[in-house]
Amino acid sequence: MKQLLKHIATSAASQFGPHRVSLLTHEPHLWVLMYHRILPRDDIRYHLEEPGMIVTPDTFAMHLRELKRHFDLMDFSEWLRLRAAGERLPRRACTITFDDGWYDNYEYALPIIKSTATPVTLFAVVEKMGTDFQFWPNIISALLTSNALAAMQQQPLLASALKQVTPTADPGDREFMAAVIKTLKQFSDADIFSALDAITWQQHLAFELPRGLMTWDELRSMGDSGLVTIGSHTCNHKRLNAQLSSDEITHEIVASKALLKQHIPTAADIFCFPNGDYNSAALDAVTQTYSAAVTTRRGIVNAARTPVHQLCRIGLHEHVSHTPRLLGARLSGWI
Repeated sequence: MKQLLKHIATSAASQFGPHRVSLLTHEPHLWVLMYHRILPRDDIRYHLEEPGMIVTPDTFAMHLRELKRHFDLMDFSEWLRLRAAGERLPRRACTITFDDGWYDNYEYALPIIKSTATPVTLFAVVEKMGTDFQFWPNIISALLTSNALAAMQQQPLLASALKQVTPTADPGDREFMAAVIKTLKQFSDADIFSALDAITWQQHLAFELPRGLMTWDELRSMGDSGLVTIGSHTCNHKRLNAQLSSDEITHEIVASKALLKQHIPTAADIFCFPNGDYNSAALDAVTQTYSAAVTTRRGIVNAARTPVHQLCRIGLHEHVSHTPRLLGARLSGWI
C-alpha cells in the first residue's frame, strides 16, 4: 500500500506540478537545475561517488528532451540580464548548472550539450583546475572501497565519524559511504584533510584514484563551444561558514573571480556556494562581488521575490530522475 501511494503521489506531481499547469505559474519562474557528474554505470568513478551526485549520459540526454518539452530552456546569464533590466521573462524558464568542474562533464556531458544545442552554466573550483586535487568525499569513498577501515579507525576524527554510522558488511556500499561523508561534514574541510594526511591516505588505496577535475584547456574548450558559461565556485571549495576566518572567506569569494577572469575572460559574474553553506559575512562578500549567486536550497525561483544572490535550485541525480515520470515529479518541487 505504501508503495502504491508513493507511485500515485509521484504520478500526480509529475502530471500536475507547476512545470505542467499554467495556473500555478502565473508569475515568471525559473527552474535552476543542479548537476554534478555525468558517468556511465560501468565507469569506476560511478561506484566511487555518492549516489546523489550522478546521472548517466542516457538519463541526462532524456532530461534535456523532456525539459525542452515543458520549458523555455535559457542561458542563465541571459535570464539574469532580462530580470535586471525589467524585461519580459517566460513564465516557465529553466536553466542548467553544473558544480565543481569535473572531467566527466567534459568527457560525457559536453557531447550531449553540443548535440542538443543546450545552454548550461558550469561553476568551477578555480584554484584546483588542472591539478591532481581530489575532494575529500571521494577520498573517503576510495578508502572504504579499498576496505581501509582499520587505517581510518586509527585516526580519531575519522574513527568518530565511522562510529556514528550503522556498520555494514560491505564498507564499499554506496549508501554507507554517503552516510559516512554526511557525518564528516560536521567537521571543517581543513580538519578532514588533516586527518586524511595523518594516515597517509594514498598508501591505503587498492587502486589509483581517477582524475577528478578538468584542465584549464578542457574548461576553455567547454566555454569555446558557445553553449557553456563558466562561473565561480570559490578557489578551493571551502564551505563558507563560521569555520573559516574572514580573510579566508574573502579569498575564496573575491580571488576566485579574479583568477577565473585571468584564465577565461568571458567568465560570467555568477557565484555558487559550496555545499550551499554561507554565513552573513560570506553573503555580504558575494553580494558585493557578483551579480547573482546560487545555493543548494531546494526550490523554484520566483523572478519577483527570490533574492538574486540566494537563488534556489533543484538537484537531480539518477535515483530520483531516471524516468520522465520521476523527473517530472522532481521538477514539481513537491517530491
